[in-house]
Amino acid sequence: MDRAKVICHMMTTIDGKIVIDWDGNKDYELAGEEYDRLIYTYAQAYGCGRATSQMDLDVDLSKYKDVPVKYEDKVIQPPEGTGLCVAFDRYGKLRWESAVMSYGGQSNLMMEVLTEQVSPEFLAYLDDLGIPYLFAGKENFAPELFLQKLKRLCHIDTFALCGGAEINAAFMRADMVDEISLVIGPGVDGNRNALTCVGSENVEGFPKFYRLKEVRQIAGNGVVLRYER
Repeated sequence: MDRAKVICHMMTTIDGKIVIDWDGNKDYELAGEEYDRLIYTYAQAYGCGRATSQMDLDVDLSKYKDVPVKYEDKVIQPPEGTGLCVAFDRYGKLRWESAVMSYGGQSNLMMEVLTEQVSPEFLAYLDDLGIPYLFAGKENFAPELFLQKLKRLCHIDTFALCGGAEINAAFMRADMVDEISLVIGPGVDGNRNALTCVGSENVEGFPKFYRLKEVRQIAGNGVVLRYER
């Protein structure tokens, strides 16, 4: 393929929800630890949508008003021993404390995936923090273009897509999800309106169908289900 392979990797409750107040339940925590471990087993990079990545930071972008920028991809190779975490941020709404964050016991260089709708001030802000970025569309996000650039420019062969529901749906709608990995934790959320691992107002192209690849029990009374196209 001329693009990175995609494994959509999510943790859900027994009733298929992706957010639960597990309140220190040891079994759910153990299943979650396996979910985290599998991210780095499956792929050389992982990523999440804007809502999943959102932090409540107040940053004044006006100080970057007159800083010259170019609407060009900016790639930085992660330091030795550091992974790559992608944030999909079409309009440039995310704010960061630094270019490196830690998840699941590993440090990761952040990389933003943008469209040309972002402001020049936001690009200058990313440059100031040392956060690399890729452009994947003029107005709307183009999953295939992103995956092609990820492989060609970042040398990533496999990408773990880790939610949330809307970004997962965008990749599936474009037929860019090659495998699905679900870690099912031993809990029931019960909220009929809670988010599931894939969900969008735009259901064009759905439903999608996959074949079972693996079923495996894990610590904490959890289960791993893997499907492939």
